[in-house]
Amino acid sequence: MIFDYAEFACTEIINSVRAATYAQKYCLPIECDACEGIPCALGHGPAVDPYIPYVDPASDAAPWFDPAVPASANVLGFMGLDVSGFNSSTLSRKPVPLVGDGSALGIARRSHRVITYTVLMIVRDECALSYGLEWLASVLAGCCDDGCNGNELNVFACCPECEGCDAMRTLYDVALLEGPAVESMEYLADGILVRLTFSLIAGKPWIFRNPLNASETWRDLTAGTLVTTNPDTAYDKCVTPGDCLEDPLCPSPALPSRVPVPIDPCYPTGSATFRRTVLSVPTASVPNALEMVPVLELEVGSKDLRRLVVRFRASLTGTDCSDPLADPCAICGDIQIPFLPAGSVLTVDGRTQRAQLECATAGVGSSTAAPTLYGAKGGAFQWPVWRCPEGMCIEILTTSATTGAGTRARVLMVTRSDAG
Repeated sequence: MIFDYAEFACTEIINSVRAATYAQKYCLPIECDACEGIPCALGHGPAVDPYIPYVDPASDAAPWFDPAVPASANVLGFMGLDVSGFNSSTLSRKPVPLVGDGSALGIARRSHRVITYTVLMIVRDECALSYGLEWLASVLAGCCDDGCNGNELNVFACCPECEGCDAMRTLYDVALLEGPAVESMEYLADGILVRLTFSLIAGKPWIFRNPLNASETWRDLTAGTLVTTNPDTAYDKCVTPGDCLEDPLCPSPALPSRVPVPIDPCYPTGSATFRRTVLSVPTASVPNALEMVPVLELEVGSKDLRRLVVRFRASLTGTDCSDPLADPCAICGDIQIPFLPAGSVLTVDGRTQRAQLECATAGVGSSTAAPTLYGAKGGAFQWPVWRCPEGMCIEILTTSATTGAGTRARVLMVTRSDAG
């Protein structure tokens, strides 16, 4: 990752191009070989010729500028000097020695990720120095709007050329681990250079790219095809091969009973009329070496929605999705929810592995809830992750009688990596 840009908790905290531009205006001797494409990629600056992305903190409404604090206009920015923590995978396993030779490999798991930045804060005087430290510490403290699960960190994997590039990377559940701490200060005739360090911790260690199908439009679920087949019959058509070593004359002893898996108490039986909407993700758009997770976004219309089924099926091409049940054995994930109130907004995010429902509450604004997710046939739910480069057919089913006007949805597919 390049260290010239970082956005934390929806606030730009590092932008080497911005800092160097302001410093040069006030004749501070800053040598900077920052990525020149950052302002264009971020859409900063007016579309004029010549293109001048940054003028001064007040004119540009820089992230730290506050009209109520005059000293903020004399903070000239934060320049990235170094960053660590992106280039190493957090995946590891702990082998267990056997009584005899060798070891059991153990389960591989990913730990948290620690990211450490070294930055140069450029200010014009002591008052700006004090305010700049206050502002940076406040931003890095983050916010707790998401139940104190941390915030997003956006960085560039490489120097972006301009708008529309695919260089942005995002980490989730990120919070301050340590700092900011002043390492050194240098007083110049026209300003002060402050070397700072701080460390962030990412509870979700993966590094996410932009969605593969970011241009996927919202689909009107009321326009879906009418079907009367019970969605559960898809599993009846996939027959599992029997054990070829099973001796009919000497059957194997019965295994101990397993703990029963909780089933959705509202799970219906029998057939009903559904509205079916099908999305596709072509194989050509899926990177060969990256894992993929889904993000479901759904807006419930004028009626309470009962029984939502979102089903994923692997496809060799990802384009022939006219019959989602053509290969029932290729079904590789279900998201089922028994009830969603009218006017609510659902997000099922495979990046953070959390589901959230926003509901409008009469007279008191809105509230949020965490809906219970179920899997196939109303059984236990597992967050779907695809580790092979394959296309995807996505089927969205809702009962026709409860799919009210304005009900729409989209599913984004996002790839992730262990290092970058």
